Amino acid sequence: MQKIDKEKIKTWFVTGASSGVGYELCKQLLDRGYNVIAVSRRVPDFESSNALCLSVDVTKPETIQAAIDKGIEKFGRIDVLSNNAGISANITVEEEHLEHLKQVFETNYFGTFNVINAILPHFRANKNGTIINNTSQSGISCRAYGCAYVSSKHAIEGLTSVLWHETKSFCRVMALELGYFKGTEIYKNSLSKKSNISDYKTLNSFYIKYKRNFENNLSIAIDCLINQIEENRIPRRLMLGKDAMIQIGAEIKELKKDYNASYWRAIKCAEKIKKSKSNFINKIFRGSKK
Repeated sequence: MQKIDKEKIKTWFVTGASSGVGYELCKQLLDRGYNVIAVSRRVPDFESSNALCLSVDVTKPETIQAAIDKGIEKFGRIDVLSNNAGISANITVEEEHLEHLKQVFETNYFGTFNVINAILPHFRANKNGTIINNTSQSGISCRAYGCAYVSSKHAIEGLTSVLWHETKSFCRVMALELGYFKGTEIYKNSLSKKSNISDYKTLNSFYIKYKRNFENNLSIAIDCLINQIEENRIPRRLMLGKDAMIQIGAEIKELKKDYNASYWRAIKCAEKIKKSKSNFINKIFRGSKK
């Protein structure tokens, strides 16, 4: 594979940098000689001339913009955004409450959106940028007790797909779909609630049983991630962790099954239209103003 010019990915803006995925990413980036703007609510503690550690609340756009400005002032420009800030939750749909659901979305989805929205003009002006959104395996697969968390990750997956399509002329975009890695600490700050409803008490987390006779290694995963970003071409999605492959693989099978079952009914819904009307509809879908 062809390697990218490292000047195009020299300076990284990493959210959620005080722990877990964000912390390990910053550590390995600094070891490789990259510049890192490490941000989280609690100021990260990297001691390096290549590091700028700042307190940022991703739910507050003004703190994001201030950090972007300080990063550009120190390093000249920003090349890569890695979104990792997030909180988890383990509550069934029936037992979830709206205020908590909004709290999870405020950090996970809107926080991710806020950082992207703030940095895109900079990437577009430079005709260069890379965005990595940590959607986790939950962005595609589902689990029990995941009403708020899984829904927010599915939303980020959708946001990432739209971004991938819209910014192709100046930005590389990738979803990072991680399985469970010990040390990510995402569950430490989560709201978990044992179900009081008997019908939910015996649910498996995932709907397909498999043996958890393995443990994913976060250090290896982050090394794989950086190696991927150092390639000239990056995939639309990068899946890391054995459980991610198992669970996402199961979802792909379910999707294919539903696609095949729906195919002829879907085609039956379409009727042939006259050429003049067809041209008009095609102009609408192409965004033509004529």
